[in-house]
Amino acid sequence: MIDSKNICVLIDDDEDDQLIFQTVLQMHFPNYKLSAFSSFDSAKSFILKEYSTIHSIFIDLNMPKFNGLDCLHFLRSQTEFRHKPIIIYSTSNNPDDVNKCLKRGASAFLTKPSRVVDLVAELSKFLEKE
Repeated sequence: MIDSKNICVLIDDDEDDQLIFQTVLQMHFPNYKLSAFSSFDSAKSFILKEYSTIHSIFIDLNMPKFNGLDCLHFLRSQTEFRHKPIIIYSTSNNPDDVNKCLKRGASAFLTKPSRVVDLVAELSKFLEKE
């Protein structure tokens, strides 16, 4: 059963990455519901309205217009999101990117794995399996 506070938000402009994330969540973390958005503009009103039901937010670092750091900065400036898990989810494994995101308030930096089993293992650090 999905708890009303078990919504994960994914902001990622890559539809394939959204689909993989959704599939992994459904198969391995069925107590969570995914709300996926292709941009921060499309996610912003949902996030601000539904903040009390959101468990965690995963944000792609490299997106057009509002990148992951912009999203992170905006969310951390909102009182409701100061302690909410916000994870940067990126293809980058550059230590400078990781350090920059963590210094700016990311709860964690997750490099997008190439294998589903690795994504399951990484998400297990943030989400409880059924």
